[in-house]
Amino acid sequence: MRKILHILFICFMAHVGTAQKTWNTRDSVARGVSITAGTGISHYINTLQIDSRRVGLRQNFSCSSIRFMWEPEHRLSLGIEAGHYQVYEVQLSEGKNVNTASLSVTPILFCVQMRIFKRFYASAATGVSIHHALANALGNQSESSTMAFSNLQFAVGYIYPISKKFGLGVEAKFLSENKTEDMVFAVQAVARYQFKRRFKRIRESKN
Repeated sequence: MRKILHILFICFMAHVGTAQKTWNTRDSVARGVSITAGTGISHYINTLQIDSRRVGLRQNFSCSSIRFMWEPEHRLSLGIEAGHYQVYEVQLSEGKNVNTASLSVTPILFCVQMRIFKRFYASAATGVSIHHALANALGNQSESSTMAFSNLQFAVGYIYPISKKFGLGVEAKFLSENKTEDMVFAVQAVARYQFKRRFKRIRESKN
């Protein structure tokens, strides 16, 4: 699964590089800086090597994300995305004691986004994640934080423009954490705002 995700990311980047040659033949190029914030529900794709019949496993949580994008071309955007996802929570009862363990991640990703159709877009991102693990066993609580690298995220979304600068939409994401081999699927409602937007006229390519 991990190799397939990396191959998909490489193919996506290669497609962006090829398609960019044709985007410069547009009559005009939109340039600006935008911020997109989202909140919604995430679902943990269970990869835990445990007997699920003996533990209580929570897989659905609320999530949030924020993305800053620089838009130098009409379809291609580059930026940084951060978010917070509760991955899972497990409970194991031993007599009167209830032991719990949970994992949450805060990804910080470099993102490449391109507009596919008029209001639809797709993106691929890679970067680091901060993993926060919390365990409570026999009344004793412990916490730990670690850094994970080479994480991948793929997303597709739709934005409906409310005004020239503001838009609302929905986005679906798939996040793969390399270190723990955990995977999260999320659906978020998003709001997008452009701080500034200008158009530069360019000549049509003769090629």
